[in-house]
Amino acid sequence: MAKRKIKIKKNKLGAVLLTCVLGLLFFSLVLRYGYVMLSGHSSGEDLIMRANQKYLSQLDQSAERGKIYDRNGKILAEDVDRFRLVAVIDKRASEDSKEPRHVVDVKKTAKQLAKVIDKSEKDIEKRLKTKKAFQVEFGKAGQNLTYHDKEKIENMKLPGITLYPEVQRFYPNGNFASHLIGMAQKDPDTGELKGALGVEKIFDSYLSGEKGHASYTRDIWGYIIPNSKNEVAPKRGDDVHLTIDSNIQVFVEEALDKMVERYEPKDLFAVVMDAKTGEILAYSQRPTFNPETGEDFGKKWANDLYQNLYEPGSTFKTYGLAAAIQEGVFKPNEKYESGYRDIQGSRIYDWNKEGWGKIPMSLGFTYSSNTLMMKLQDLVGADKMQSWYEKFGFGKSTGSMFDGEQSGNIAWENELMQKTSAFGQSTTVTPAQMLQAQSAFFNKGEMVRPYFVESVMNPVSEDTYYKGKREVAGKPITNETAKKVLDELDKVVNSKNSHATSFRVDGYRVGGKTGTAQVADPENGGYVKGANPYFSSFIGHAPSKNPRVVVYAGMSLAQKRDQEAYELSVSKAFVPIMKNTLQYLNVGGDEIKDKVTINKVPDVTGKTVEKAQQTLEEQSLIPVVIGQGNKVVSQSPTSSTRLLTHSHVLLLTNGDLTMPDMTGWTRDDIIAFESLTGITVKVKGSGFVHSQSQVAQSPIDKKTAITVELKSKEES
Repeated sequence: MAKRKIKIKKNKLGAVLLTCVLGLLFFSLVLRYGYVMLSGHSSGEDLIMRANQKYLSQLDQSAERGKIYDRNGKILAEDVDRFRLVAVIDKRASEDSKEPRHVVDVKKTAKQLAKVIDKSEKDIEKRLKTKKAFQVEFGKAGQNLTYHDKEKIENMKLPGITLYPEVQRFYPNGNFASHLIGMAQKDPDTGELKGALGVEKIFDSYLSGEKGHASYTRDIWGYIIPNSKNEVAPKRGDDVHLTIDSNIQVFVEEALDKMVERYEPKDLFAVVMDAKTGEILAYSQRPTFNPETGEDFGKKWANDLYQNLYEPGSTFKTYGLAAAIQEGVFKPNEKYESGYRDIQGSRIYDWNKEGWGKIPMSLGFTYSSNTLMMKLQDLVGADKMQSWYEKFGFGKSTGSMFDGEQSGNIAWENELMQKTSAFGQSTTVTPAQMLQAQSAFFNKGEMVRPYFVESVMNPVSEDTYYKGKREVAGKPITNETAKKVLDELDKVVNSKNSHATSFRVDGYRVGGKTGTAQVADPENGGYVKGANPYFSSFIGHAPSKNPRVVVYAGMSLAQKRDQEAYELSVSKAFVPIMKNTLQYLNVGGDEIKDKVTINKVPDVTGKTVEKAQQTLEEQSLIPVVIGQGNKVVSQSPTSSTRLLTHSHVLLLTNGDLTMPDMTGWTRDDIIAFESLTGITVKVKGSGFVHSQSQVAQSPIDKKTAITVELKSKEES
C-alpha cells in the first residue's frame, strides 16, 4: 500500500515539471512572436521588406548604347536589333493548344529555313531531328539575323519556329580604324555591352547611358495590383563624334592592306593629321582586327598611335636640326667632315659607312647624315639639346584621352646614348609625339596637340559634354626657324641630291623626312638581328610651302621583299594616302581650295521606292535599289550622315533581293551592301569596281557567291 502512494506522488511531480516546461516554452514563443510583430525583424532580417519583395516584381530595362560617328556623321558603331533562330521540337509544347507550337513537318521546315540561313537543308533537318531535346538552335547560322531575315522567316508561317530579339553592337565597316574605335563586348554576367578597347572603352561611361527599371506589386495569386506600377525610363547613351573622315580612312586601310600583302611586316601603321588643327583624319595599324566578327581580336592589344614605344630613327633628326637653327649654329653652306665618329669606344658611321667627305651642312641633312647630327649636338651643347627635345614634347605624353598613353624616354645617361639619340636611336617616342613635334613647322613655331574626338553629346537632351578643339601644346621655335626647317625638309624630297624621290607625289610638292632605325629586341636585349632588321618610316607634309596635311607611316621588320622594303621604305603606302587625301580635300598645289560640297542624307525608310529615289536625287545623291519590292525598309548610309555629292545611297526594299550594278562602286559602298543584305562580297584589287561575277538584277540570297574586281581609274 505504501509503495502505491509513493508511485502516485512521483507521477504528480513529473506532471508538474512537464507542465512547467511546456509553460516556459509557450511563454518564450509568445515573447518571440510578440517581438517579431512589434519590431518586424527576425534573425537580423526586415520581414516587412522581405514580404514586399515576395510580391514585388522588378524588370531592368537596358539603355541604348550611344553611337560612334565620323566627322561627317557616318555611323562607325551602333546598337542594332538582331534575331536568334530557335526551333521547338518537343510535341508536348502543343498540348492543350489549338495551333501546333512545335515543328510538325521537319522536311518542309528545313527546306524553307535553308532559303534564309547559311546552312544546308540536310544539316537543318538533322538538327530538327535531335532526340531528347525540347528546342534546338542552329549555331552561328541562326544567330545575328537581320530584320529582313526575320520578316522572311515569319512570312513562311512555320510552326515551332521562334525568333528571339537580341541587341548587338554593329560595326558596319569591319576592319576600319579598329584600334581607335575599339570594340564593345557583352559582359558574361550581366549581358550588357561594355567597352573592351579604344573609344568604346575610354568613353564607356558616356556611351552606356543609364538603365531604366519597372516595378509592380502582385497579390498572393500572382496578379498585378492596380496602380502599383512604378517605372523609370532608361537614359540613352551619349554619342561620340570622332575627327576621322571615313573617306580618308578608306585610303589608309587600302594602302596598309597592300603593304601587308607585299612585305608582310611585323608591325605597320599610318596616320593622317590636319597640319593646322591637329585633328586625326585617319589612323590604322597592322595587325588589326574585325570588331564585327571578332576575327583576329587580341592579336595585338596596343594602339600604336599612343601606346607603342619605338626608336624613331632619322625622322627624329628634324628636331635636332630645328634646335641648331634656333641656336644659330646650323650654317647651311658651312662644310663638315662626314663618315664616322668614335664615341666611348664605339665607332658610329653614316649610313653609307664611308660618308661623302667634306660636305655642306644642308646637303648633310638631305643625305640624312648621322655625323652631321652629332656635330650639331656638340655645337648646341648636350644639356641644351636635351632641353630642346623636352620643349618639343618628348619624354612626356601628349595629354590625349587615350588610356595607357606612353611618355617615351629621352636617353641621356651617357655620351653614347646622347649621340645615338641625335639620329633617333636609344630615345623612344610614340607617333602622337612625333606628329605634335612636327606640327611646330606648319604653325609658325607653335605645336598643336593631336586629337581624335570632335565631341561627346546626347541627341535626346542635346547636351554637349565635351568639345574637341585646336590646342597649342607649346611654342619651341620661332616662325623664322619653322620656315627654315620646312626649306630643309623640302630639299630632302625635291632636290637633285634627294635620296627620297620615291616619296614624290604627282601633281603636288611634298616635304618630309625619312627614317630607318634598328628595332629593339625585348626578349634577348639589344637589337633584332637579320638581313634587314629595320623600322622604316616617313613623316611628310603637303603642299610643301603651306602644309595642309601631314602623313606619318612606319613599318617594322618586313618578312617579304626585305631589300625593297629597305630601299623604298613606306613609300608605297605614303604616296597613295597623300595623293588621294589631297585630291579628296580639293587641295591644289600650294593653294588651299574650299572643300567639295557635302550633303546631308535624308531619311527615306518607309517611303515608296519611287518617292525615295526622287528625294535622294534632289540632294544630288545616287539611289541604288536592292530588291524587287515597292517600299524601302532600310537604307545605308542612314539619315543625317553627310556625304559628298554624287555618292551612292543603298535602298533595301521589302521584296526578294536582286543584284545591283556595282560598276564604279567604292569599297565603302560594298561594305554598306554587305551590312544591309548580310551577303559577303569577295573583293579583288583596289580602287573602284570594274567587274562583278553576278549579272545586275539577277536574284541573289545569302548563299550567292559574289566576287568583284576593283581597279584604279587609270586602269579602268
